[in-house]
Amino acid sequence: MMATRAAGVSLLALLAGACATSKPQEPPRETGDHRTVAEGYGLLYGIVSQQKDLKKLLLIKIESDPVDRVISEIADYTGELTAKLEDMARRYPALTIHTQFLPEVEVKTRESITAEATDTFMSKKGKEFERELLLKQRSALEQEQNMAKVMVAIETSEERRSFWRQVEKRFGELRGDVETLLRQAYFC
Repeated sequence: MMATRAAGVSLLALLAGACATSKPQEPPRETGDHRTVAEGYGLLYGIVSQQKDLKKLLLIKIESDPVDRVISEIADYTGELTAKLEDMARRYPALTIHTQFLPEVEVKTRESITAEATDTFMSKKGKEFERELLLKQRSALEQEQNMAKVMVAIETSEERRSFWRQVEKRFGELRGDVETLLRQAYFC
C-alpha cells in the first residue's frame, strides 16, 4: 500500500514538474517550421500521457466528490487526447510525439520540481491535499491551453489547426471547472 501511495504521489509530482515554466519565449510566429511544430506535439504528448493517469491518484488519496469529478474529467480527456496524438503520429510520421526537445537545464528544473512536489504531496491530506492538487492541475491546464493557442498560430495544416482549436477550447473549459471549484471550496 505504501509503495502504491508513493507511486501515485510521484506521478502527481511528475505532472507538476512537467508543467514547470521556463524562460519567456518569443511570440508565436504565424507559421512554424517542422521542428517547431513537432516540438508542440511532443510537449503536449509528454504532459497528457502522464496526466491521463491522474485517476490512479484517486485510488490512493481520499478526496471529495467534486474533486474526484474534475480530476476524473481531466484524466478522461487527457487519455482521449493521448490516443488522438498517437493516431496523428501514425498518420503523419513527421509528427514527433515521443521526443521532447528540451534543453538540459529545463529537464533538470522539471526533475527538481518533481522532487519538491513529491515531498509536499506526501505530507498533505484532506482539503490541503485537494487544494494543492487543484492548483497544480490549474497550472497544467493553463500551460496546455496556451500551448494549444500557440500551435493554432504556427500549425501549417488546417486539419491539425482545427484539432488544436478544439484542444484549446477543452483545456479552457477544464481550467474553468478547476478555478470554479477552487473559488467555491478553497478560497473565499
